[in-house]
Amino acid sequence: MPVITIEMGNKWKIETAVTIKNIVMEEVKNAFNLKSTDRNIKVIRYDQDLFELNDPYEVFIEIQLIKGRESEFKRDLYKSITTAIEEKTLFKRENVFIFLNEQPAENWGVKGGFVASEI
Repeated sequence: MPVITIEMGNKWKIETAVTIKNIVMEEVKNAFNLKSTDRNIKVIRYDQDLFELNDPYEVFIEIQLIKGRESEFKRDLYKSITTAIEEKTLFKRENVFIFLNEQPAENWGVKGGFVASEI
């Protein structure tokens, strides 16, 4: 199951951050066919003096996952997240920067210390 970090400046209200979190989690859940209880997500809101992204970005989303997904899956994931954010918030899709951090399964310690590739 992926681990998601969303980072944004605190010029956006907490309600906006929660909305973005819920949108991203829903799209990731659908893309990966996760159960509703499979949630590893955090939102970090920075003081504006401590958070800068190149124009036009205002939201940075990092999704850490075990490597092995096809390019088409990734493309569809990017599109579903940015489309949903644009439809449900004031952000435009161009304001969203998504970074996939793919790691081999042996880099994940899960379920009480087991190597993910061995489960």
